[in-house]
Amino acid sequence: MTLSAHAAPYDYPVANPFMATVTGTPERLRAPVPDEVDVQQTDLQVRVLPERHLPPALSQYRDLHYRVAWHDGPAPLIFLIAGTGSGYDSTRMDYLKRLFWQAGMHVIVLSSPSNHDFIAAASRSGRPGIAEDDARDLHTAMSMALQKAQSELGFKVTGYRLAGFSLGALHAAFVAELDSHLGQFHFERVLLLNPPVDLYASVGRMDELSYTRVAGVSDNDSFYEHIFQKLSRHFANRGNADIQTSLFEEIQNSPEVLNDAELAMLIGAVFRFSAADMNFMSDLINGGGRYAPADEDLKVSTSLTPYLRRALFCDFSCYVDTELLPSWQRRNAGGTLEQMAEQTSLHHIQSFLRDNPNIAAVSNASELILTRDDYYFLADTFGDRAYLYPTGGHGGNLDYEPVAERYLQFLAGDDQ
Repeated sequence: MTLSAHAAPYDYPVANPFMATVTGTPERLRAPVPDEVDVQQTDLQVRVLPERHLPPALSQYRDLHYRVAWHDGPAPLIFLIAGTGSGYDSTRMDYLKRLFWQAGMHVIVLSSPSNHDFIAAASRSGRPGIAEDDARDLHTAMSMALQKAQSELGFKVTGYRLAGFSLGALHAAFVAELDSHLGQFHFERVLLLNPPVDLYASVGRMDELSYTRVAGVSDNDSFYEHIFQKLSRHFANRGNADIQTSLFEEIQNSPEVLNDAELAMLIGAVFRFSAADMNFMSDLINGGGRYAPADEDLKVSTSLTPYLRRALFCDFSCYVDTELLPSWQRRNAGGTLEQMAEQTSLHHIQSFLRDNPNIAAVSNASELILTRDDYYFLADTFGDRAYLYPTGGHGGNLDYEPVAERYLQFLAGDDQ
């Protein structure tokens, strides 16, 4: 059983998994990528569900927006699926887009099915979280996005690849399995970056972070005030507010150092906002009336803030229990949460993943969303195609040069 494989010596400098998750790789150690202005790219949109009715306040989400980076000559194309709650234009997706484009690939970047724009424009059920349903929605969106991009931009594709980060990695695995039956893209390579193994268990672990106890903090409002005061004192002493260069390097070596509990709660709070976003959009599309009254006409001028505040009280586990499971049980009479969870885990398609030499996974021993058993599942299932590292937290080392070189080698077919 191989637990690590490196393209170059691995010396990632951030040992703390919470800090690694928040800060990523120090700039000097990142795999170099071109500047955004140097990438030939554009944003496009496509109407995936012409029958979908949305209130005027959400009219901008009728079309699915996505990003395309392309080359003038023929090249392989890689679809890139964003992580939990993230859009196609998130910082991490932009970095990976530049990395893959620089490596000679056309790139199409799609939002996560758990992101509000995808839920509104491309999720047939309006209830993301069932892996096979999300994969079908993604596959349809990918086909339509590619057709629109080639029609408008005229680039030629020599083959197809697929990658996803975090929840997007689990989606990529299920999309690849679906395509093995449909036979449309025939993906030459599929890369799973920091995937969950048991999605609902991973979701539960991330939910718990938002409930981390921090000394002197009683609720989320006081937590944000607590962090704000720390940052204010640090920047006042330093004399400027250059967050990009000083927040997570200098502050951790100052009297205002953020401890593990504060970092954990910060990660959990970001995750909680993603859950609120998903809860609100799913409820609105399905007319549940849980957050916005089902009979209320949300005009363009309507503020959505009060409704989103209500959704903050329902985390991802709450969404699974109150929205996703009842919907799934209406189609699977007598089914249990455990059965639904298994069908949305990598265990459900383990034989496909194990037997397909063109699929690889990247993860870390310090991964926040995995248990030890999950980690060994990846090692056992993927074997030499499991690129497992000792540190890095949840995707913190994704842009670390030795790691990026390793999965670029795999995508290029140079891993033998």
